[in-house]
Amino acid sequence: MIRAALSALLVMTAAPAAAQQNIAIPNEICSETPRGADKLDLRRIGPLLEGTWTETAAGIGATMGVHRNVLEIVYDRMRNRLYIAADGMQTELVPVRGGNRELRYDFVKGAPMDPSMFAIKPDVAEWAFVLGCDIGLAPQFSWHIGSGARRADGIISFFSETEAMGTKWNSGRGAREVSLSRR
Repeated sequence: MIRAALSALLVMTAAPAAAQQNIAIPNEICSETPRGADKLDLRRIGPLLEGTWTETAAGIGATMGVHRNVLEIVYDRMRNRLYIAADGMQTELVPVRGGNRELRYDFVKGAPMDPSMFAIKPDVAEWAFVLGCDIGLAPQFSWHIGSGARRADGIISFFSETEAMGTKWNSGRGAREVSLSRR
């Protein structure tokens, strides 16, 4: 009798724990709801993205080394715009329209970056899958600072409230693979 009662108690206490393990954490940034960049609701995700992020930017192609920076993402509720600020500079994160681009997409040339510049080819789809994100639905933003020979551009895809990935490059053909995270 005691053995049966203990077995029943173990089953009853194990069931809620097992049920909790099977519950997926909702991903408010990259939901499975088909919306695409053209239907991006910045009023919904802007407040979720704002805050302090850590950037790790590894050189690709001829660019060497790894840079680590702290940056701020700011959501302007009055203008319904998102900004990225670092090192005393601020620029707007502009939602990519017409479908997501490759993360190594050169907006200056309007085409994917030349693969000869890549140091590695990470499988972004696998990473996004782990975070419960359909890569084609991830909110994606482009940015640029400066002009002409002193221009820098970038693209960022947000996979969750704490993880993002992208690329940044400059007019001198220097490029870096960017990983953003916050804890």
